[in-house]
Amino acid sequence: MINPVIRDATIDDELLIFKWRNIDTLVALSSQQQKVTLKEHQNWFRKKIVDLNCKLFIIQYKNKGIGLIRIESDQKECNVSIYLIPGYEGRGFGYLSLSHAIKSCGLNCNFFLASVQVKNIPSQKLFQKIGFEIISKNNEFIFYKKI
Repeated sequence: MINPVIRDATIDDELLIFKWRNIDTLVALSSQQQKVTLKEHQNWFRKKIVDLNCKLFIIQYKNKGIGLIRIESDQKECNVSIYLIPGYEGRGFGYLSLSHAIKSCGLNCNFFLASVQVKNIPSQKLFQKIGFEIISKNNEFIFYKKI
C-alpha cells in the first residue's frame, strides 16, 4: 500500500481548502457546523498560514490532496483537528498522517487536545487509537487529551 504523506500547506492551497471546508459532510462534523464564505475563509487562512503557532498540513495520497490537519499551539497546549475528504475515510490515512503530524509539527506542545462531535464515531476511534484519552464530554462533544 502507498502511504499518505503530509506537507505544509501553502498560500496556493487556499482555494482547495475552502472547497473542502464547505463539503456538506465535513460541515456537519465541524465545530461550527456552518459553511463559510470565501472572504471569511481567506481572512482565516491568510492569518493561519503565517502564524508561527499554527501548522497546517495537507494530507496527500498519490500526489492528490485528500485532507487537512491543523495543530495550533496556545501556551504549550496544542489543539488538533483533522479531516479527510469523502472517499478517503476508513483506510488508515488519518491515523498515519495524524501520527506523523503530531511527532513532527515542530510546535512546543506539552500536550495535545482535540474535540470531537459525539456523533463522529470515526474521529473518536482515530484519536483513541493514537493515544488520546477522554477528559470530558457533554451532549455535543467529547474532549480528548494526549500527553
